[in-house]
Amino acid sequence: MATVANGRVARGRPVAALAVTAGTVAPPGPRPAPAPERPSRRTGPGTGSRSDPRASRPRLHHPVTQAAILLALSLAVRAPSFRRPFWSPDEGYLGTEAVALHHGGRMYADVVDRKPPLVPWLYEACFALTGPGTLWLVRVCAVLALTVTAVFVARLAAVAWGRSAALPAGVLTVALSAALPPPDAMAATFEIFMLPATAAAMYYGARHRFLAAGLALAVATLTKQVGLAPLLPLAVMVLTSPRRRRLRHGAALAAGLLLPIAGCALLLGVRPFVFWIFLSSGSYADSPQSVAAMCGHAAGILLRLAVVLAGCAPLLPRLLPRLRARRQLSSFDGVLLLWLLASAAGVSAGFRFYGHYFLQLVPPLALLAVRAVSAAPRHPRSKRAPSQRGGVAAWFGRSRATAFAVACAVAVCAAFTAGALRSQPPELGKSLAVASAVDGYSKPGQRVFLWGMHPEVYWLAGRPAGSRYLTAGLLTNFSGGADVHRVGARYAVPGAWAGLRRELAAAPPCLVVDDSAGTPYPLADYPPLARLVDRDYLPVAVVQGARIYRRAGC
Repeated sequence: MATVANGRVARGRPVAALAVTAGTVAPPGPRPAPAPERPSRRTGPGTGSRSDPRASRPRLHHPVTQAAILLALSLAVRAPSFRRPFWSPDEGYLGTEAVALHHGGRMYADVVDRKPPLVPWLYEACFALTGPGTLWLVRVCAVLALTVTAVFVARLAAVAWGRSAALPAGVLTVALSAALPPPDAMAATFEIFMLPATAAAMYYGARHRFLAAGLALAVATLTKQVGLAPLLPLAVMVLTSPRRRRLRHGAALAAGLLLPIAGCALLLGVRPFVFWIFLSSGSYADSPQSVAAMCGHAAGILLRLAVVLAGCAPLLPRLLPRLRARRQLSSFDGVLLLWLLASAAGVSAGFRFYGHYFLQLVPPLALLAVRAVSAAPRHPRSKRAPSQRGGVAAWFGRSRATAFAVACAVAVCAAFTAGALRSQPPELGKSLAVASAVDGYSKPGQRVFLWGMHPEVYWLAGRPAGSRYLTAGLLTNFSGGADVHRVGARYAVPGAWAGLRRELAAAPPCLVVDDSAGTPYPLADYPPLARLVDRDYLPVAVVQGARIYRRAGC
């Protein structure tokens, strides 16, 4: 059988199988099945293809993947924290508190502090597992706290602007936390453990889960008082919610916030709880630094944060599409600004501007930076969103501009981390030397009283404190950078000196360490304590300016 097509003879082929050409029409019949397409080398699991939009979604958008990345980054930036026995006197204070609590002490009775109880309890729990001689488990908890903070910030960005904003917001949170001076960035103290709860409160508020938001806010407040700062933006969220739900949301937020705090007060005693957390800081708040010192200190910390933002700024446009707030969160930019302003008010409390205070600015600052970069004008070649690219390598891109942006971000964060690796806490050597001398001149279990501002000596020496007042600050109102004209016994916490006299009379310490040389609170200016030392104690050593006295017959 032969047919004619285009003037040529095709032998042995049916007419129905021939293409229609030159005005000829093939007779009707069943069409042959199309040959299977040859799979492309570029298609496969995880690579995506242009024909399947779902396959082109990068795996970096998955919350579990993002959490793993943020955990690795948090461990990298906080790795230097494991290289020193302690980073700040706050760690020494918390360690000494935790040891006393572990041996049956009562919070706000045998152990006192102007801070809420959650972090001392955390230290106590870690010491129960590892022993009181090391802080490595506490530092692991700090890494996890930073990771959880970054995860909640990432989820909050995803709720507000879509999942493409999540990872950049989380990464920027971790990077900004490393910008502080090393002792402030590496110390496992109140602020680092407060951040997860504040970020969680904002996340649940954005999802209109106000009971959970209130509970998270209560945890933040019981970690440090300024953890209450997100209450302002959360209240705005309640007031801007639909009218029929406003009362229910407000009641849920109030219940979640107040019930845990009231329960903690009942557990510890309402009167000491309220006094130490809310009423004991009057003199402290009334003795700020000079205006020049305050401005200089705050400007130095803000400059470090700005350097990180500038270093990461070239990278963010490569990762972010143009974001738009979702309809139910159309005013979310204003809520973020309120969060930043409320956190700035918390930083300014007491007008000390210590570096670790600025950690509470990190979550809102990271979110506002992501929002600002996403709203900026783009180059025409950058219009395609990262979520439309396939694979991890394509998500980051292969251009020189992207490589330069990644290098800038990594270099800035690595510079701060490397600086922390080389850094050491102020007066680390002196504290270790004094603790060694205390250990040599006393026996385990013998009480020691320190007249100074370095309570880490108690913890390093493994000796119980001779008083509930672990530093001279509670007895003199002295603190770093404070007004020296408001230092003295009359500025002490109310009732502190009467309590100290009772404690020293009931259980005289074996050693007294006078570390007040060259300070505004020399021992000679406090006659009750000076007379006690002259009458009952003998000088036994001087270690880097700290005088050690031992009680006769001890």
